[in-house]
Amino acid sequence: MRAAIYARVSTTGQGQSPEMPVRELREYCERRTWQIAGEYADAGISGTKDSRPELNKLMADAHRRRFDAVVVWKFDRFARSVSHLLRALETFNALGVAFVSLSEQIDTSTPTGKMVFTVGG
Repeated sequence: MRAAIYARVSTTGQGQSPEMPVRELREYCERRTWQIAGEYADAGISGTKDSRPELNKLMADAHRRRFDAVVVWKFDRFARSVSHLLRALETFNALGVAFVSLSEQIDTSTPTGKMVFTVGG
């Protein structure tokens, strides 16, 4: 499986860097023997913004089918609003891209994960 890693920190400096979550996401992909097809990290950008440079690239690459799964540290690092999260998940679902959130232990690449976290209906 080809995976895309997405990380975001809202402030830079003060010890905040996307490197820590990215490292853990890389380790997760290695444990699953997933190939990392891309890493996307927005630093110093609020999660309330639907438009973020690296998130925009990730969504464009999803449409180009450059990966099979998106792996994030936590929902709120990906999207701050439920509506934005659901729109993205509906897009991924339509494209056949799985979504994994490490902290929430959601993994739509598995049958159980799909059952627990159904989008659309």
